[in-house]
Amino acid sequence: MKSMKKSLLTALSLSTTVVSSAALAHGHLPGEGIKVQGVHSPIAEEKFQTVVINKALQKLGYDVQPIKEVDYSAAYTAIANGDITYMAVN
Repeated sequence: MKSMKKSLLTALSLSTTVVSSAALAHGHLPGEGIKVQGVHSPIAEEKFQTVVINKALQKLGYDVQPIKEVDYSAAYTAIANGDITYMAVN
C-alpha cells in the first residue's frame, strides 16, 4: 500500500510538473483567479488523495480553499448545488 501511494504521488507530481511547465511557457497558469473547494469523507485515505490533488491545483494557479470533511450525502448535495468544487475519490 505504501508503494502504491508513493507511485501515485510520483505520477501526480510528474504530471503536474509537465502541465505547469507548459502553462508557464505561455506566461500564465490555467487556474489563475479560480477558487476551488475540495471535500472528503471521514476516511483517512480520502484526505490523502484530496491533499495530493490540492497541491497539484495550487501549482496550476488555483486558489485552493481548506478541505471540508463531510459525509457522502452532504458532499454530493454540496457539489450539485455548486458549494463544493470536487471530491477526489469520485
